[in-house]
Amino acid sequence: MKTLTSDRPLAMMSKQTRSSAACRPADSAARHAILQGVTMKPANVAEALVALETVAARLRERNDPRAVFPDVYAVITRRVKEAVVDGTDQRFLEPAWISRLAGIFCEYYLTALAASLDGRSTDVEAWDVAFQCSRADGTAAAVHALLGINAHINYDLALGLYRNIVQHGAAQDARLLSRYRHDHDLVNEILAAAMPEIFAILSERYGCPLARIATFTKDVQRTVSSVVLFMLKGWRDRVWSDLLSLLDTVETADAMAKRAVVVRMNQHAGKVARTFAAGNGALRVGAPFVRSAAVKLALAA
Repeated sequence: MKTLTSDRPLAMMSKQTRSSAACRPADSAARHAILQGVTMKPANVAEALVALETVAARLRERNDPRAVFPDVYAVITRRVKEAVVDGTDQRFLEPAWISRLAGIFCEYYLTALAASLDGRSTDVEAWDVAFQCSRADGTAAAVHALLGINAHINYDLALGLYRNIVQHGAAQDARLLSRYRHDHDLVNEILAAAMPEIFAILSERYGCPLARIATFTKDVQRTVSSVVLFMLKGWRDRVWSDLLSLLDTVETADAMAKRAVVVRMNQHAGKVARTFAAGNGALRVGAPFVRSAAVKLALAA
């Protein structure tokens, strides 16, 4: 198994996922067009933001649905940058640590995107499902966003946290871990503040009927936002639990125990992705009704 401190770890995928990914032809030209000049290993939140905005813009130019996730992800990254680099938020206890985490976190996404552009499996089931859905006509932008967010939080985030903490030599430092947890939880507030902007992007830039329905009135938007944020908070709480399980293996250097945690993370994220994908199939069947409802609501407004 590859070490978690450097390369993306080996993950378990279903035979169906592997087979589907293996059948995709490589497209090195597309990879070059999207990733040319992009920093694949951002060192901090500023570099991560540039990378995300660049790939999102280039994917949008090609009408590639894979643009949705980095577009949404860039909103959060920009707001984190404003807080920890531009100094608009003094509540973060370890701003430099958060900035470095944003760079590492983005690296995992860029690695997955590069594999997808090459027509390869990402070796992460949740990402493979997300990228497979990007090839399905009629998929709502909100679904693309949720699939990417699931893979990035439920799989990538614990690995990014682990790498960042180990690099800072804080795996056994209870005081620093407490400060890191504080900052990790504080990001939930940034997510909450970003929801209106994210809904606007999904609705106006991508014409997402689900987002339009979700923002029909302020009361509806508040309700939908609350549900989404409750889900994300639950995911992020689970991430910290996964992180602690990974850190428990540092002192003993137990590779098998570490692998077991990673496999469990992959299975959980994959299960969530398959659930979203199944729901997406139902949405595609009912797409005319969803679009009709969105139009009627817009006219009624």
